[in-house]
Amino acid sequence: MRSAKEYYDHTTIYKKEPDPFDNVKQFDNIKMEMAEHAQLNKLSKVNHPPHYNAGKIEVIDAIVDWKLDFIEGNVVKYVTRAKHKGDTLGDLKKARWYLDYLINQLER
Repeated sequence: MRSAKEYYDHTTIYKKEPDPFDNVKQFDNIKMEMAEHAQLNKLSKVNHPPHYNAGKIEVIDAIVDWKLDFIEGNVVKYVTRAKHKGDTLGDLKKARWYLDYLINQLER
């Protein structure tokens, strides 16, 4: 009878060696997930950020409905969003700049 050491262990053929690129693949997957998250975050910042939706309607809808031109629309936009963006004073100054521009045009 042969000893156990004399027999070839066939299971070693089927053992999976670690893939040297597993870490790279995992990193690539993480990068893809982060890119998808960043893209969704960008879309939410562009399409409907929180400061656009502070009330029942978006400011752009009011601007279009009231048929305001660019200058008038910016005055309304900066005043109405000022409290919700984090730079109230800066936005009110922008609104004042547009309002002063409009007043100067009308005074000519």
